[in-house]
Amino acid sequence: MIVKSEAIVLRTMKYRESSRIATLFTKEIGKISVLAKGARDGKSRLGGALQPMNHVGVLFYRKESRDLQLLTQCDLARSFPGLSSDLDKMAAAMAAVELTDAVSPPEEPNGRLFDLLSSTLDAVSRATKQPGNALYYFELHLLGIIGFRPDMRVCAVCRKPVDPRAGGSGVHMSPNGILCPVCSGKGLGLETLSPAVLAVLQRLQETGDPASATRMVLNTRVRGEIAGVLRRFLLGHVEGLRTLRSETVFSSIL
Repeated sequence: MIVKSEAIVLRTMKYRESSRIATLFTKEIGKISVLAKGARDGKSRLGGALQPMNHVGVLFYRKESRDLQLLTQCDLARSFPGLSSDLDKMAAAMAAVELTDAVSPPEEPNGRLFDLLSSTLDAVSRATKQPGNALYYFELHLLGIIGFRPDMRVCAVCRKPVDPRAGGSGVHMSPNGILCPVCSGKGLGLETLSPAVLAVLQRLQETGDPASATRMVLNTRVRGEIAGVLRRFLLGHVEGLRTLRSETVFSSIL
């Protein structure tokens, strides 16, 4: 069966002398692996567009009895030019791509995740201030898509509203979400959330797009706390998720 689809390239690897194997996140089918014959040949039309983080249009032969499909066409559908010229942007974009790869079972369509990843890559590419904020937005909304959304306004135990001004005086993060000072006092929480961090998490959860997140100006301490809280929450709910390879690489560079 011939399949035509939008896709985001998650990763690629060399195969034999001139080909590549690519993992794509397609809008119609979900995550698939494809063989791009001759993609490393300088004259091939496949090689130029088949790069990680690219949003492409693809055509491939799909056979359900095999794990590796044959790619016959790959054209750049949407460009994210800012990613290649800024290490902070590249780090955030690659982390979003790697997380998508980690949470996506093979051939399970997820249009919401595809749109979230695409809009996040675009927001990171266009960001003029803090591109990493778009990654925080991505992670928080990714949790909702995969069924582990923490409500940042309501206590996960007593279901009472939590005022961000209460952060730092007993508001904690638990495996199920935030806890108010009363429920935190029962020893159920894991880590304290400062007022600034709680307020930003609430805003990120309620804002409509990742581009708005990049316009938020956050200091280094707040960014570090948010990154840690979200990553630990993801690690607790996504089976097999480990430290991201992209973050290991870029932390040594940046």
